[in-house]
Amino acid sequence: MSTSLALLAATAAGAQDRTPLDAFVDGFPMELEEATRNADYNELFRGGDPSAYFNVRASEFLPTAILPSRPGVMPLASNPMPEIGEIEVELTSESTLEGPLSLDAFLEQSDFAQAFMVVHKGEIVYEKYPRLRPEDSHLWMSAAKPTASLVIDQLISEGKIDDSEPITTYMTDFKGTPWDGVTVKDVMDMATGMDLEDTSESRFDPDNIARRVYESEFGFPNESRGVENLRDVLRSTPKREEPGQAFHYASGLTQMLVFLAEDVEGERWHQIFDRRVWSKVGAEGALQMHLTPDGIVAAHGLVSSNLRDFARFGMLYTPSWDKIATEQVVSDELLARIRSEVRSHEFVMAGFDGAVFVDFLGSDDFIANSRQWDVVWPDGDMWKGGLMTQGLYVSPSRDLVIVYFNVNNDDHSGHRYPRAIATSGLFDE
Repeated sequence: MSTSLALLAATAAGAQDRTPLDAFVDGFPMELEEATRNADYNELFRGGDPSAYFNVRASEFLPTAILPSRPGVMPLASNPMPEIGEIEVELTSESTLEGPLSLDAFLEQSDFAQAFMVVHKGEIVYEKYPRLRPEDSHLWMSAAKPTASLVIDQLISEGKIDDSEPITTYMTDFKGTPWDGVTVKDVMDMATGMDLEDTSESRFDPDNIARRVYESEFGFPNESRGVENLRDVLRSTPKREEPGQAFHYASGLTQMLVFLAEDVEGERWHQIFDRRVWSKVGAEGALQMHLTPDGIVAAHGLVSSNLRDFARFGMLYTPSWDKIATEQVVSDELLARIRSEVRSHEFVMAGFDGAVFVDFLGSDDFIANSRQWDVVWPDGDMWKGGLMTQGLYVSPSRDLVIVYFNVNNDDHSGHRYPRAIATSGLFDE
């Protein structure tokens, strides 16, 4: 389940003891499967051994829509650049490793880094799997959020949605609630002012909307209300402030986009995404979209694939889209909207996640978040992070994609390498 990047930092102190992931590359002991099946949502996402199991075996626990590779595999060429592994960064202050470390050294020394890949101009230039099999599926966590904004932006380009309109224009059962006056763009940018933010407190307060969102998605009973329906939970969200004041990270807002697309298209989300996006991608494996008990895709984070197919999704935003897709899924207009309609740096820093991004990335040289992407830089590069340090970095101008999988809520140093790689000069024309 996807939670806010601030929540990741807040949960670090409570992270479970971890078995080094090397022990699980070839499989898991039965007792860990049993422990994971009996885990509550805090245990599943704390970064311990149940998290390691759930990250690669989510389909054993949740109903799952399977999206096949309809065009067949469109292979990625390989053109190794070993100098990428020599790029060094300072590690985060929470790291127990001695830094600075090169990427090669970080992947070797950390016991939680699973996989890292760099694709340039449609060719794999760096690929390592220190603690994961290449064919294994893994949760994208919050790095999946752009799947939702991509579909909504397609509908905007087709004139089916006007993002300046209140979202209740399209989700009519939300009329007469505090959602009145919140625009589609506010939801896209997590600027709604609704009291839905993922916080450390949300893990412990049974009345917190974010906690109720996650419990409803898994069918876990809420202490006060029993098992709830996700749409009903979102409809009950109170207002915190006027829209547009500050960035407040909330996975529930991504789910609002899922419901928005379903209401506009009259189809389930996984069918919409398959038809519009994944059916065009020459993937190596199936894309797994994990569902709530009542069939809603948790697109804010419960999406799984192997690392190469995760990279293929990122490549849809680059000039090399034609190396992995039969059609251009991300139009030039759509990409320009993400990169040009960015709010201010002050806006993103006004929400507490802004400071967390600075800590994770090691600098504050970004502009702001945009349309479900956590960070957009002045050069147009984009980054989306996820729980337990998953990541998707796209540089359209450099034709560069960087993706990575980890299982750690303590050390987020893996987030610091993509920007360093992109700005290293290795990919400047």
